[in-house]
Amino acid sequence: MLLCTTTLLMACSSPTQQVIVSPELNIGSSNAYQLKQAQLLMRDLRTSPHIVQILRTGEATKLYSPQQAIIETVEISLTKALKANGLRFNTPAANQIEIIIDNALVSVKQAMLKYSASNLMNIRVVIHNSKGTLSKAFKVTGTSNGPLKADLAVLERDFNQQLTKLLSQIVQNEELQQFMQ
Repeated sequence: MLLCTTTLLMACSSPTQQVIVSPELNIGSSNAYQLKQAQLLMRDLRTSPHIVQILRTGEATKLYSPQQAIIETVEISLTKALKANGLRFNTPAANQIEIIIDNALVSVKQAMLKYSASNLMNIRVVIHNSKGTLSKAFKVTGTSNGPLKADLAVLERDFNQQLTKLLSQIVQNEELQQFMQ
């Protein structure tokens, strides 16, 4: 009896869908951080791990999480791009860089024959060194609309493009580069 109930429940439940978060930073190499060392700290202050939510009146909200935690994806992408620009990562280091993810969400309002999506990404960078502390916020927003049903692949592509844009702004920010020792 227990086996039949378990099998029935598993057949009725739908698998949780995931999206692939894979920003493609094509910044190239430079000497912007040459001879500078840093320790990288990551924090995710979002209230839940999903990055896409689809809201439809009268139905449960559909939530989609990334295959890999977004904090790990951001750390891997930033580390690679900063290393390509001359930064060396050590512990301890003269610079302590804290990356704080405040928001990373695509919110879709799905109607019968149309949808509207709004994207919000907000990442703060806080650098501590002997000069003091520098805090800088980076934000990207976007909206899109379309007929019929929102396409998860399109939402995923747009999210990745916006995350790429945001991370590129962080790596190329002259104020951050100049504050580092």
